[in-house]
Amino acid sequence: MIDLNRNRAELLAEIEGAEPQGEPLGDLTDPRVASEDTHVRVLGHAKKDLFPLLKLALSERFAWVQRPQLNRDLLIPLRNALGNAHKHGNAKNPTGIISVGIVLSRKGALVTVTDEGAGFDVADTFRRFQQQQDYCMNRGAGFRNLHQAKSTVSYQNGGRTLLLCFRPASPGDTFGTNHPRQEPDGKIRESPLVKSLPKVLDPEWIQTCLSSELPEFRDGQARLESCRVYAIRGPADDGCGNRYVLRVASHGGQPAQTRILTGRLHATEAAAEADFEAAKSLHDAAMTKRLLIPRPVARLKAEPRLVLYDFDPWLNLREYLTLRPDLKLLGHAAERIGTALAGLHRSRALPRSMETMSEGRDERSAVGTPENLRAEEFRALVEGAESNLATLPGGPGLVNQLRVYVGRIQEWAELSRPRTVALIHGALDWGCIHFGGDRRFYLYRFETCRRSDPGLDLGRFAADLLCFTLAHHNEEVYRICHDTFLTKYNAEAEHPMAKDLLRCYIALALVERLGRAECRSKAEARQLLGALDAELDPREVIALSEVPS
Repeated sequence: MIDLNRNRAELLAEIEGAEPQGEPLGDLTDPRVASEDTHVRVLGHAKKDLFPLLKLALSERFAWVQRPQLNRDLLIPLRNALGNAHKHGNAKNPTGIISVGIVLSRKGALVTVTDEGAGFDVADTFRRFQQQQDYCMNRGAGFRNLHQAKSTVSYQNGGRTLLLCFRPASPGDTFGTNHPRQEPDGKIRESPLVKSLPKVLDPEWIQTCLSSELPEFRDGQARLESCRVYAIRGPADDGCGNRYVLRVASHGGQPAQTRILTGRLHATEAAAEADFEAAKSLHDAAMTKRLLIPRPVARLKAEPRLVLYDFDPWLNLREYLTLRPDLKLLGHAAERIGTALAGLHRSRALPRSMETMSEGRDERSAVGTPENLRAEEFRALVEGAESNLATLPGGPGLVNQLRVYVGRIQEWAELSRPRTVALIHGALDWGCIHFGGDRRFYLYRFETCRRSDPGLDLGRFAADLLCFTLAHHNEEVYRICHDTFLTKYNAEAEHPMAKDLLRCYIALALVERLGRAECRSKAEARQLLGALDAELDPREVIALSEVPS
């Protein structure tokens, strides 16, 4: 929250930090940023110059902090501060300098963002903001986000410097306390797969591989000066993979540039090959600008299970919409994904070599075959859901509840009925849709991409939409966004989807989710069963045999 009565000395005391002495570190990739009490100062001209590395460095430093808190209280306010410094402070002057200073202690961080502008009357602007008067030329989202954060925000230097004090809610010594997912010595646990392949976290090994395997380095067009690996783990993990920060020098005399690659480490070579080949075909096809496909850069010969993407994601769709509780944004997301899925399902981009691929599909692709949706698959889904629910507190009651909904689905749908076959993502959920630091949306994870029933993609997206709106809004909001999603899809799809047929696919997706290992709590199970109840209201059910093909 914004508190103009707080000064720098008080905020330093809040994180038990000292006023820096001596020269600050000037390189965010310095390993000391991750583990020591230190002071950093970096310069840039705009948000795009500074935020990507700041995001990685601070996510690594505070890997034990839960992602919602890290994003809401540190990264989003910082991003807004950088944007305000460029747009308002420096009046979008491309040569204007933004200075970011960070004091890091075991209790948190004090971040200062300073521009070269004329400053502004902070007290008067904040008063007008609190009184809901016009206080800025634009929407004012930055000021609202600063005030909604639980971190303390203040100003000095006539409004030219913003101070952001981040002290995570979890108390204690960041590096000496056994936080969740940490070893007794305070280190974040590695995943079993990464632990068995430590070389993917070795910057020298990665630099050697990239220098010899990527054409631009191998052929002498550029030189890879350095590589820094960010393995974001623990509660701050975004689940997208390691980040590889490359410092690339051109032989043409241009200044060295920073590139960020994301590396997905698969359990098998077949899964990595499927992911890489499908992503490459879809990226080259450029189906739509509304939902981009990140460009796959390489599968390293020295480790073919690692797929590298020219892509730096930040928030998945659920995080993005949770942090921005705006109904217009939810509607825009429904439009965006409806249009994008229509483009995907029309595509002929999938290589023929992948048509028969079966290895490497994760457990989330259990529904569907390349031909149609079969009744035996539905029975397998139900059995998996019942088995999972039976392990939870109150399991028998949850299982009985599920069986009521299964009976409705069986009455409503002819599950062995042939469906349209198209290119589908195959494991779509909101965790596969990402908002990047470049303000673009991306579709990710392609190892289950194949020709199958497009209703599987549509049902998965709409099931997430249903769960999200029931948790954050209401059923009426869901119906509006659901209709927007389906209308946009049908406007551009080769084979439009009937509304009542989609409801069956949504129910299937919910049953599938009830059977997943990650549905481990009674509360989550009840939420999914509640979503099934909302989707299968018997007063609204129309038999699929009455729906036009």
